[in-house]
Amino acid sequence: MWPSLPSFRPFGDVACPGGARCEVPHCLFSHHTAVNIPAPPSSATYSTAASSTLLDSGWEAKRLKLNDGTKEPAIQAMRESDLPPTKDIFVGSIAPKKVAPPTNKDTSMHHNVSERPSAPAKTSNTLPRSATRLISPPVKPVTTKPAPTTAPVAASIPEVEVKLLPKKLPKDPAAFTRRIQFLKTLHQYMVPLNDKVAQSADPPVKVLHLSDNQLKKLALEEEERIAVQNGSVYENVMKQRLVAIKKMSVDDWIKARKDVLDKQQQAIAIKNGEAPVKPPPEPVNTGLTPKEEVIFLSRLITPQEGLDAHGYVTKIPTEAEIEEARAGLKSADFWEVCDRCNTRFQVFPDRREEDGALTTGGKCTHHWGRRVFPKRSKNTLGGPTRLSCCNEPVGSPGCTTHDTHVFKVSSATRLSVIMPFIETPHNPKANPHTAVCFDCEMGYTTYGLELLRITAVSWPTHGPLLDVLVRPLGQLLDVNTRFSGVSAEQYLDALPYSAKDAPENPSRLRIVESPHVARELFLSHISPTTPVLGHALENDLNTIRLIHPTIVDTVFLYPHPQGLPIRNGLKNLSRIHLGLDIQQGGAAGHDSFEDARATGELVRAKVALGWKLLKGEGWEIRDEGVFPPMPPGAPPPMAAPTVPSMFAPVKTKALEAKPAEKRKFSDREEDGEE
Repeated sequence: MWPSLPSFRPFGDVACPGGARCEVPHCLFSHHTAVNIPAPPSSATYSTAASSTLLDSGWEAKRLKLNDGTKEPAIQAMRESDLPPTKDIFVGSIAPKKVAPPTNKDTSMHHNVSERPSAPAKTSNTLPRSATRLISPPVKPVTTKPAPTTAPVAASIPEVEVKLLPKKLPKDPAAFTRRIQFLKTLHQYMVPLNDKVAQSADPPVKVLHLSDNQLKKLALEEEERIAVQNGSVYENVMKQRLVAIKKMSVDDWIKARKDVLDKQQQAIAIKNGEAPVKPPPEPVNTGLTPKEEVIFLSRLITPQEGLDAHGYVTKIPTEAEIEEARAGLKSADFWEVCDRCNTRFQVFPDRREEDGALTTGGKCTHHWGRRVFPKRSKNTLGGPTRLSCCNEPVGSPGCTTHDTHVFKVSSATRLSVIMPFIETPHNPKANPHTAVCFDCEMGYTTYGLELLRITAVSWPTHGPLLDVLVRPLGQLLDVNTRFSGVSAEQYLDALPYSAKDAPENPSRLRIVESPHVARELFLSHISPTTPVLGHALENDLNTIRLIHPTIVDTVFLYPHPQGLPIRNGLKNLSRIHLGLDIQQGGAAGHDSFEDARATGELVRAKVALGWKLLKGEGWEIRDEGVFPPMPPGAPPPMAAPTVPSMFAPVKTKALEAKPAEKRKFSDREEDGEE
């Protein structure tokens, strides 16, 4: 049985493999890392009181105290972090917290002789000085790199001459003479295409020209690839390839060369441990002019009917409804539910008088990621539903902590209490042949989720119209950088907006004083008939309290296979339909200008697809509209003849008889009628 006291330490002179993370109460290894820590007393010097103290202290027993009586800094910081917070209120500060400069208390890692700790006193059992003194690594000689030469090193190495002889394979798909014939013909067809590339005046194209040796190597690699992959049908595939290269144009040859270079660069990047460079996606080509694209856009406009069920506000709340919402807020004493962790907390829009608090409830610990559902196969149930932020299962403790709880308002009446809704007014200065892509970024305040940045670009040219920061109406709780892309430094250092300022670089945005000013700037570019484009547009319109009748929402253009309320994200839509990677900033957040442009390109992709189908059926864009094809033949006459009745006239015996004649009154008296 092992001894109960830590006096038994057979490996007391060996450092513990667990180091500071060791949790064994009486570890058999040594935990003395600093030179100035005294050695532990022998087993004879332990008393009963000392042993009981060590047993009561648990895992902290082996962390001895320093000479000044204080605990190790790491242990002290760990113990202080476990203490409960002394305050549960948030007084508000979005300024970045200053990090204290590192202190040089631990000098055991310094190599300066003057800062080394004093050596321990010599004893009879001490080791030689050569074994105990601190030894610095030898000084490396300073070597200066030679100045780079203008010509690359590879250029000085002579190029090995390549001969047009096919490579010997373990199993040749054809006779050697037959392969030589195919190889020489392949090289013969490649030579004129390569020569035309050399004659190009465009430098990016001219650089694709291959030398005679490189062209021979390209033909050898092409023939070898076909021979390896198509053994039994080698000759048929080679004949098809020769016909394709013989008919190939110079543009197709250049495109093929660029694709090969892109693949080579990606392979080199992967080999060096770098992220492969993705080629830029091809731009959307609709086959229409910008004016015709705006005209065709009328076929994609979402009608107003039924939008209330999807979060849109299509009718201004009445004064009675707004007063009822205001009274409900007062009766609830501004208690809200956290939008992140579902904790109930109290909000003070005008600060609490006694301590200046903005919110209560302490810090908010939550998961910021979305749910990721496991893939299920036919015979398995799959794993648990996890969160994208930390890959932990749903219900696990939060992975992110913020200074305060936050909330969001979705009701139209409560939104109207903060800032009233308006309908888009008539604007004669708005361009009738331009649509507007629109995106907003929001942050949390004492009034909920408010506008922090508004961006508008023209469509389909993507010219910048408006891009400014906005001061919210409430006290700012969290700029929500991970999703808004607005940092505290960018927000605090922004200069006031001026009407003379043109849209600037997103890193140097100007700021306006309120959401009212931002809405007026946006309304200066649109009218009720101007198509407004966006993704999940109800969030952006509700943020600026605007009711607009002409909208194009990519949520409805690209519906989810399972239908609403499930929606496709803008990031996935851009990757699938455009080959464009957006929202790659991670913790730096989204860029509203990038999102607006991506939304516009998604709409243009839908216009290109719709016009391709209608154009094949003979539709035309003319006279400010999209018209179907005219039917063949002469047009019908202006005055059409009367259409005969579909029912035959009913003939009765009374109608077929001779009609009665009119008689005078005197004639009736003669007949004896009264």
